Parts: sequence; C-alpha cells; structure tokens
Amino acid sequence: MKKIRFFPILIISIAVVLFQSCLKEKYNKYLESLGEDSTNVDNRVLTDLKFPTDFDFKTETTVAVQINDDSPNVVYEVYAYSDELIESLDSIAGPLPNKFFERLPSNGSIQETITISSFIEDLFIVRKSNDQVYDFVVPIIQNTASYTYDGSTGKRNISKTEQSKNQFSLDCANVYGQKYYVDLSNYVVTDNGNVNTISNIILPKQGVSAIITATSVDGVELKNRFSLAGAGFSTPIFTFYGFNFWISSKIDTNNDSDGYVEFEMTFDTPVQNLLMHFRSVDASPYKFVGNQHTETLLSGGREFFYDESERILKDTNPRTRARYYRDGYGTVLISATSGTFDKIVWQRIDDPDTNTQNDSNWFTFSEVEVCNDQDGDGVVDSVDEYPNDATRAYAVTYPSSSTKASLVFEDLWPFKGDWDFNDTSIDYSISKIFNASNEVVAIDFDYIVTSDGAGFVNSMAFEIEGLNPNNVSSTDGQILDKAVFELSTNGTEIGQQHTVIPLFDDHSILVNQENRVSVELVTPISNSSLDSAPFNPFLVANGVRDKEIHLANYEPTSLGNSQPNVSGNNSDVDGDYTTENGLPWAINVIQSFPLLQEKKPINEGYLYFEEWGLSGGQNRRDWYKNIEGYRNNAKLKGN
Repeated sequence: MKKIRFFPILIISIAVVLFQSCLKEKYNKYLESLGEDSTNVDNRVLTDLKFPTDFDFKTETTVAVQINDDSPNVVYEVYAYSDELIESLDSIAGPLPNKFFERLPSNGSIQETITISSFIEDLFIVRKSNDQVYDFVVPIIQNTASYTYDGSTGKRNISKTEQSKNQFSLDCANVYGQKYYVDLSNYVVTDNGNVNTISNIILPKQGVSAIITATSVDGVELKNRFSLAGAGFSTPIFTFYGFNFWISSKIDTNNDSDGYVEFEMTFDTPVQNLLMHFRSVDASPYKFVGNQHTETLLSGGREFFYDESERILKDTNPRTRARYYRDGYGTVLISATSGTFDKIVWQRIDDPDTNTQNDSNWFTFSEVEVCNDQDGDGVVDSVDEYPNDATRAYAVTYPSSSTKASLVFEDLWPFKGDWDFNDTSIDYSISKIFNASNEVVAIDFDYIVTSDGAGFVNSMAFEIEGLNPNNVSSTDGQILDKAVFELSTNGTEIGQQHTVIPLFDDHSILVNQENRVSVELVTPISNSSLDSAPFNPFLVANGVRDKEIHLANYEPTSLGNSQPNVSGNNSDVDGDYTTENGLPWAINVIQSFPLLQEKKPINEGYLYFEEWGLSGGQNRRDWYKNIEGYRNNAKLKGN
C-alpha cells in the first residue's frame, strides 16, 4: 500500500517543484523586463496603493425581483435601466438592450434573483397583456425591486364588452406579435399613376399572402412608390425575434381635409386577426373604414389616441420626438367583425386641427398565433423559449441576454505581477435554464478566450455552490487534454464538496473561439438554493492543480490551497487572493471591456480604477465603461 501511494505523491511533489521553478523564472523575467522598460509609469505605482480591507472588487450586485400580478395572459420583461437602454428608447432601434428575462407570472407572482451592475439604481419593466402594453421604472431599494399590479396602467382602459368581443381571437400571450412578423423578403412593387401596389406579403404561420394597394383621392398625393425600411427599424417596446421590415410610404394631403390616400390590404385566404405596427403617424392620422374588421389600440406610447366612434388613430402632440418608444410607435389589433376577414381598409387623412403634416410613415404587420402549447408544459409557445421541450421553458442569463462579462487574471499568484490582467481572460455569459415550475434544470456557460498573455498554460473552472455534484446528469463541451482535472463520468471534478465544472485546461489553443459548456441536472432545484452568477470562477496556473487563483476574498475549492509554501516573496500571506495592500489577482467585470496592453497596469488604461478601488467601490462604479475621459485608449489593446 505504501508503494501504491508513493508514486502519486512523488509526481505531485515533482509538479510542485517544477511549477515553483517556472513561476520563479517567469517572475524574474518580469522584474528584469520592468527594469529595461523605458515606458514605466510616472504616476503612483498600483502596487503601492492601499485598498480598503476586505474590498472584493466586485462590479456587480444581486437584486431580488418581486412582481405580483394575478392577471391572466400577462408577460413581463425586465431590463437594467441603463444609459444604453435610455439611448435605445430615444432612438428608432431595437430590441432593447440589457434584458434579464421575460416571464409569465406563476401563481400570481414572479420571483427572481438577478445580478446587475452595481451602479444601476432602477429596473425598467414592460408589462404586456392582451389589453395593452406599458412600461415603468422600479427603483432598487436595499437590493430589492418590487412591483404589484393594481389594475391601473395609466392608459385607456378597455371595456369588458370590448374585451369579450376580441377575446376569442387573442393569443394567450403573443398579442404583442413579437415573434411572427410578416415575410417581406420577396415583395413586389408596382405603380400606375395614382395607384401604388406592394404584393407578395406573406403570413408564414398561416400560409397566407396579401397585397396592399394605395390610391390617391381628391388631390392628395402618394409621393413615391412603396419601399422597405431596413430591419433596424424595430419596435423597441416589443421584443421580436429575427428581422422585420417596415413598409414605407409618403403622402402629401396638401392640407385638404376632404382628400386622402386609401390603403386596401387583401388576403388570398381569410384570417381572424392581424397586428398592425406603425410609426410616425404624427399629423396625418389613420382612419379605418373597412366593414369586415374592428380595431383595438394595444400600445402607442403616451401620445397616441384612438377615437372608437370615428375609428381614427391620431397623435395628440404631433412632431414631438422626445421618446420614439413613447411617441413614434404603436400597435393596433385588427380583429374580424364576424368570423374572418379577407380585406383591411384604412386611410391616411389630414388633421384639420394643425397646419403641419408629416408625409413619411412606416407600418408593418405580425400574426397573432392561436393559443398553443406544443410541449404541454403549461407555458404558451409565444413565450416559451423551448416550445418543443417540456422540461424547459425560460432562461435567465448573466450578465444579460445580449451582453457578456469579462473575467481577467494575473497568473503569478502568490507573487506580484504587472497587473495588466491579460495573462488569461475570457468574455462569457452564464444561463440558468428553468422549467415551467421555475426550477433550474440546466446551466450553460458560453465563453471566448480573449487573451494569451501568459507564459504558462492555464486552465479555468467554475465552482457552483449549492449544487451537489451527484445531481449533475451530464456535462458537454469541455475541452480538456492536459489531465489537470480528474473528472467523474458526469463531467464534474472528483473530490469536491460543491460542483466544479472545468471549462478548459489550455487557454492558449482557444483564443477567439466561441465555446459552450452545458450542464444538465438530474433533479430540478430551486434557484434560491444555488449561488448567484458568476458563481466562484478560478484559474489553475500551469497545470498545478492546487494553485487556484480566485476573485478577491473568495474561498478555494476543496482541492485548492490558498496558502502555498513557495520560494520567494509571497504577497498573499493571508490567503484571500489579494496582496498586503488589497490588490487582487483576478477581477470580474460585468461587461466586456478592452484588455490592457502588455505590462500596462489597469489603472493606466482605466483612469478611474484607482478612485473606485480606493473608495471601496463607492465612487466611479462605472469605471470600466466607455465614457469620455474614463479610458486611456493608448494603453488598451486594439488601439
């Protein structure tokens, strides 16, 4: 038995000696290069700065989201109320950025924990129902954002009679049309004098095609042929999937209150309903005149108004552009008066109450899918992110569905390095996947290795506290060739109290490659039992397994050693992964950001890193953002 144990001990001992030798050699070369470097900084040396005790250098915080709403057929979207979102709301582009999740309430509530940038003070929430769509800002108070729907939206209330009239044709949760835009990829435009036509408009889910004919009446001009506006003209208030195009038309009413351009949309097969999306109505209102259909204004910002008796859709404050999503966009539900319709008729008319008019207008359509739940999990297809998989329904992604975080390392731990944080780094996101009962069933890690500034071959893994390794069914996508980690058949590391998921064991061969590691659970678990993203990531330097490099003040895993016996000046004597002055060897930034050039410490490229760190994270919480005066681009890669 002693001989059997002797060889692994001998191998480990040799590995430790070799690692310390390599580490010392790399450290000596680094010190030598600093002495030869004529571009050394003139300002304060980063390693001499004294950071507050126990500061963890976190750029994010967790927030508990609580939404109470027992209304049927209602969906909530939750976003960070950030500069990027405000800019998107003020523009004509979409969908909205920094989305955390889209969710149907379960048993009258939504309870979710999200990880957000520490400088975010509010959440932007969109409530979408079969009656209307509206948005609001909810403050974050003591890491909690709460909202309770009380039946009031601040917009026009739809009468029960009107609601019951349209209810038969409404989808369970897709009345907003975010998924099923018409196909205009093969449209055909013709014109003949005062008649203009756009044809081959396809409703793909129903297999229906349509033609729109515009006719000028009584002196009003249709000033140009129909055309398409680009896919960038999306409706920010709606989440949509894929490209959609807007049909563009220009009219000039010549301030003639009796003249108009009449639009007639005919279908080769009758339909029950359709969603009409519009932008830039302004001083040339829509007047619906077809007798086969009725109209319901679902959303239209703060200024749109629909006169039910006159069937006129108008902008109560033409020409304003304070917020496109409040003013320039809207959606009308077109429903059959009885059974189905094969024609929609509307007019663009002049507003007699104003001397101004807008001759440009864009509109498009999307289908209203009948209530459907293909996988039978209780979540309708229009909201179900996995409509063909009964075990999955939603995903919540860190840092958001449209962004990635950056995880950057210095690999000389426990010796001091150059703190350019580009030895090994990844841009990544983590998606927790939920079933219809809001239990976690899987976790996906999507990542790209963004740097190879190391002299070592480094490995990376995530420890997931709260997840028993035996509750992992399988792990796919790991890239492991160096035998750094000893794995069970389910892809978790052997000998760990909590689940440890290695991603790769040689960062140098993966630079700029997109990869995904997928973890499937045996038994679904509550999200509250899991640690919050980004969990506990760590680097293993040069293949020596117990040399784990963690974020500041994190604990090593069961196999890590935070206080190694090394030859040289150990700068982490207390084993908290920070120097005696509190400087970390690893930082997680909640958004992707440019890396530092070689031997350029992070405070040279990011000019408010010092103020943020020295204040213990109270000041300049957005130090990493691309704001004027925040960066010295000459010290960053790619500049």
